[in-house]
Amino acid sequence: MHITVIPGHLQDLWNLWGLEVLVLLSFTMQVILTVLGSRRKDIPGMWIRFTVWFTYLLSASLAKMILGKLTVIPESVPDQRNIRRELKGLFAPLLLVQIGNPDGITAYSIEDNRLGLRQLLGLAFQIAVVFWIIVKSWTHSELSYLYLPLFISGLIKHGEVVWCLKSALSQRSGIITIQEIDHEANMPALFRMLPEDIPNIELILKAYYRFFSLKPHRDNWLYQPLYESLPWMTVDEYAPDDIFRITDAELSFMYDALYTKAPIIYTKQGFIFRVVSFFGLVSTLCGLSIIFTQEISSHWKGSFIVGILAGAILMEAYQIAQLPFSDWAIIQMIKHQNLPLMIPCLRILGSRASNWKRWSHTLSQFNLLSFCLRDKQLKCNKILKYHGNDMEFKKNKSRTRMKFPQELKVLIVQEMKDIDGDRGLKPFNQRGEWSLARYECLNDFKWSVKRDFDKSITIWHIATDICYYADSQYHTTNHKIQMAHFLSNYMMYLLALRPHMLSTTTAKIIFQHSFDKLKDLLVQKEQQHVKDEKEACKILRMERLPHHTSSERKSETVVTSKWHMLRDAQRLARNLMVKENRWEIICSVWVEMLCYAAANCSMDYHSAQIRRGGGLITHVWILLAHKTDKYHISD
Repeated sequence: MHITVIPGHLQDLWNLWGLEVLVLLSFTMQVILTVLGSRRKDIPGMWIRFTVWFTYLLSASLAKMILGKLTVIPESVPDQRNIRRELKGLFAPLLLVQIGNPDGITAYSIEDNRLGLRQLLGLAFQIAVVFWIIVKSWTHSELSYLYLPLFISGLIKHGEVVWCLKSALSQRSGIITIQEIDHEANMPALFRMLPEDIPNIELILKAYYRFFSLKPHRDNWLYQPLYESLPWMTVDEYAPDDIFRITDAELSFMYDALYTKAPIIYTKQGFIFRVVSFFGLVSTLCGLSIIFTQEISSHWKGSFIVGILAGAILMEAYQIAQLPFSDWAIIQMIKHQNLPLMIPCLRILGSRASNWKRWSHTLSQFNLLSFCLRDKQLKCNKILKYHGNDMEFKKNKSRTRMKFPQELKVLIVQEMKDIDGDRGLKPFNQRGEWSLARYECLNDFKWSVKRDFDKSITIWHIATDICYYADSQYHTTNHKIQMAHFLSNYMMYLLALRPHMLSTTTAKIIFQHSFDKLKDLLVQKEQQHVKDEKEACKILRMERLPHHTSSERKSETVVTSKWHMLRDAQRLARNLMVKENRWEIICSVWVEMLCYAAANCSMDYHSAQIRRGGGLITHVWILLAHKTDKYHISD
């Protein structure tokens, strides 16, 4: 009998507190999204991505559950006021405010933008259900009239989401509007009007101008900037650090356009909507807490609604307080600098803008040789191997991150300028040839860069390691040695963990093959006490490597059957070691390979990368996009 009583108690608790628990949980989800929604662009790692993803999906599911409970409206008794029914009806527009999404996230991924029409239908259905609940709960009392300002605030919140989803990936192509032409034509005047004594704001304005003209998040954007505006878009005369700051801000604008409400709320209409929405929340709270104090004080549901509404207002106030600390706000201040207080605000924010985090400023690293030396059996290896995830788990565990070095910015900017001299505005179709020709050694190394891209990355990665440890005594005197090592590890990170960004379909096969070959070699030489990477590279450099045996060939795939990976890497390393300028060659080839990968990677993958903390490959992509005619027709 005791067992049958417990479900009854649970049912009573659910009927009494279920709605409030769901609303409180939904409010908690919104707080998490408000705080972390836009931080994922500058915080790398799985924990924040999982938190935002889980919260984003759960908040949508909770909204449906709450609406389902609200549709059960108790019948009213004639000539008797049911204040509990009226308060329950107040939950519906309050939920509409909550599920309107905070400013920091309107879409989790670019796929959400592409499904904007589907989401629009879902939002329209939710609004219709809320309207029906309000109509069913309406009693013509003073409390009922508080539904209206709350409903208007909820409509505005949902309208902002629909507006953002509709404008993020517009299918309109190169046919531009007169307003956009006027907007760009007026842009050079803003540069001439900039106060000279305020730092950083010129970089932000240039980043916005480049973003507006290129629209990198639209694949079908055909528009080219006006001839008069071209000198104002170039970044060639800037220092490498400033070039990367401009790129940081430009990618930040792209992130906001795809995933936040920023392009909407920093407009005149957005400002008006924000004021009306905030006033609706405040007026509803004032009506509940002042006008109906005596009636609500006897109902705990009323006190709960007051608390949730106060929390919603605090959350809205927090978002409003964050509005000035944005690149979009600085752009609006520049446009309206003739208004009072704009110049003082620019002086305050301009000095701080350089410290705003727009991406993680980290460089992911993965070294194949270190991975092989430190490969160990996982405790849950059988489970992971059964599901085919053991290798992916070990690769993620071996990936490291380092602070993005200043010297690497200088190297990349200079190498890209050299490459641009060779290619002009043509699409990027080389992955080492231009650099090798510049150093007059194309005939010596052409074989190594004309292979499949993933194979070229692998042999250059191993050869770079061999040269790196052979020249270990010069690490402190030649910074290009360290930069080449960083680039080599970064490209191997892309091959191992982000193969889709390399536009190759055989990356996993090549990585597994390379891992197996290196692992077998190190196991065979175990008696020589291979304790670290330096010892392993010494063996790779000096050892006479055998040909494939017939048994090995049988176990290989079509992709790798005729490829002698270790012998190719050894041959490349030996040819490089005889070159006095080998580190200049290695750095140039790695930058060109990085440029090739960035230019040929899909925009969808770059848009996903900027919501994962950003990455070097995406910064290179945006720099190349401004100097590439993607509709170039070869002679």
